[in-house]
Amino acid sequence: GCVPRVLWPVGKDVTMAQYLSGETPRMHIYSGKVVGCPPVPATGGCRTNIEMTINEVDDVCDVKGMHQVIFYGNYAKQLRTFCQLYGIEVDT
Repeated sequence: GCVPRVLWPVGKDVTMAQYLSGETPRMHIYSGKVVGCPPVPATGGCRTNIEMTINEVDDVCDVKGMHQVIFYGNYAKQLRTFCQLYGIEVDT
């Protein structure tokens, strides 16, 4: 592939977020921990995959959006504060 495959360490805190622009800007914000880093499927697809717990929902089907940004550390509280300061609605 032309992009690197990132291997996420199991047990690390992560934050997942997605900004949605529009008349009323919104952001989906979730936090959790890495529980797995599955291989690239034989049929192809994304080179970097992550399995994670999600603190804000009981059922993964309740996670809103797709193609979120995921980064190391639990910054959900800071992102929510940022959104409050800048008038961005938080959906989680």
